[in-house]
Order: sequence, then structure tokens, then C-alpha cells
Amino acid sequence: TGVPVEVGINFHRVFSVDVINPVLDIIAWMRIEWVDPRLTWDPLEYGNLTKTWMWIGEGGSGGETSEIWTPDLELWNLDEGLRESFDDAYAIVQNTGAIYWSRPGHLRPACKFGGLVNFPFDMLTCTMEFGSWAYSGKYLRPVPGGGTGFSMGGSDTAGQSYNEFSFAEDEAPVVVTPVVYPPYPSSPEEDWPVIKYTVSIERSWQPYARGYIMMQILLNVIGFSAFWLPPSCGERMGLSISALLAATFAELAISVNLPSAAEYTWIQKFSIMSMSFTFISLLECIVVLYFYYKRSKDFAPWWWGLLMKWSPMRRAGELCAGAVWRLRLNVSGRA
Repeated sequence: TGVPVEVGINFHRVFSVDVINPVLDIIAWMRIEWVDPRLTWDPLEYGNLTKTWMWIGEGGSGGETSEIWTPDLELWNLDEGLRESFDDAYAIVQNTGAIYWSRPGHLRPACKFGGLVNFPFDMLTCTMEFGSWAYSGKYLRPVPGGGTGFSMGGSDTAGQSYNEFSFAEDEAPVVVTPVVYPPYPSSPEEDWPVIKYTVSIERSWQPYARGYIMMQILLNVIGFSAFWLPPSCGERMGLSISALLAATFAELAISVNLPSAAEYTWIQKFSIMSMSFTFISLLECIVVLYFYYKRSKDFAPWWWGLLMKWSPMRRAGELCAGAVWRLRLNVSGRA
């Protein structure tokens, strides 16, 4: 069994969420604890000194300025590694060899977002995997620190205010799951333990409801209100076209917040339905104006005559006409 490394993360606040790339940025405090028997001493020999501080630079023990060894711990699904996204800091070393290393920074995982299908009423989830990149479980074994492996807040500046995204409040914001991947065939005695952090983030849906959904509903009402105008009114067609153009612009404005993916979100289904209503309103307006200003005896368009002449529909029309004629004869004979 490898060296146990207790991992604890204090989630400070959601910095940004990019569902197009997709990358999540969280301000957090990374806390790691382990025991190094090489750093033990007798306090009586050092003036009752029970702890000291040692510098760890350049993200870990690989740095030239680091004074002690640190476990190799990395974010597996990273957009930016822990060495670059977290600040250097001192580690507290106890005379028993217990080491506590806490440092502030950013967690930037490349996420496989879940829950985006309900946009903008979505609850996004992102799973982060932490484990050793160089050492298997035979040498290093990460475990959740403090029993839970995480904490929330911790200061007056934590949390969100006037932000689009925040940690979930109605359910557990973080779920920690230790996972052990099986060994590779080349090293059957070495498994690969990791810790998975599943973060739940909720979105402020109110701006989308006020600025987009309500506007689309009003545009549909305006599009259908064109039927209240008489056909002789020249603004009837312009009103339907304006409603369709406004709905198209609103769709383009909201699409910049979503990835170009094959899956349909709630807002996209709503937009398709809204655009369909507006288009049907414009189409019906065109049909009404066509028949209103038609001045010929035959209301059928020219292409309808060609279709009836050169297609099987002509035979169907003749059959229908014959059936109607026979029906009339039967009715007149009974009379």
C-alpha cells in the first residue's frame, strides 16, 4: 500500500463557466496532508520546537526552490494543471512528520457537462479526477481528507453575488467518490486510485426568462395579431415580417451561449416552436392577401393547372368528379 495522501478542497466560489469550450473555473483552496518519516525530530533537542514551516515552490517538489518532497497529485481532466493554477506556499511540518500544505488558486477542469439539456433551467454537473500521474497506488494513495474531502466557503468573501452561476443549494453541491482503476496488464500488482469530485452548479434563469422567453411569447402574439388588421391595411404584411425577423434575431442572440452540438436543449426546442408559430403567421397572412387581391375567375394558381395536367392527380380529380356526379344522380332519382 502506498503513502496515504489526504486531499481536501475548500470551494470558495464559481469564477466562470464556459459550456462552449467546455471549461469550468472555480476558486478553491487545495489542502494536502501526508506523513514523511524523514522529517521527524525530538522537540527536546530543538528547544521544544514542535512545528516549522518549509517552502514549496514551483508547484511541488520538482521545483528547485522546494525544501521538502511533496506527493505527485494532478487534476487528470485538466485544462490547466495544478502547478500553474495554484500559488506556491509554505507547508506546516510537525515534529511527528505530519505535513499540512494549503494553497489558494483555481481549479480549471475540462468538463463533460451534465444537465445542459434543460438550459436555461439547468443544473450543471462537472466531475474532476484527482490522482497521481507518475505513481500508482503501490506508492501513493490519495484519500478524502477529513472524512468528506471538501468544505464550502470559509470566509466572508466566499459565495456569489450578482453572478450567473453559483454552487447548488437545493442539493449537495459536491459529491466525493474514491475510485480505483484496475492495473495495466504490464503491471498487474499496481492499481490506480483517484478521487472524483462531482460539482453541481445552478444557473440564474431569471434573466433568460425576462429577456428571451417572454419576448418570444410577445412576438408570437404580435405575429398573430396581424389577423386583426383588415387585408387592405398595408402594414399587415410588414407586421408579420417584423415579428419573424425579431424572433430570428433573438434566436441568434441566445445561440452564442450554447455549443454547436447535435443535442437539443430546452431553449432550442422552445425557439423552434416559437419560430414555427411566427412563420405560420406570415404564411397565413400571404395566403389571405393572395385571395383577397385575386381578380380572376379561377382562384387556382397556374402551377396547379400544370400539376393536374401532368401528374396522377389528374386521374384522382376525375375520379372524385365522377363520384360526385353519380351521387347527384342517385339523389335526384330518389327524389
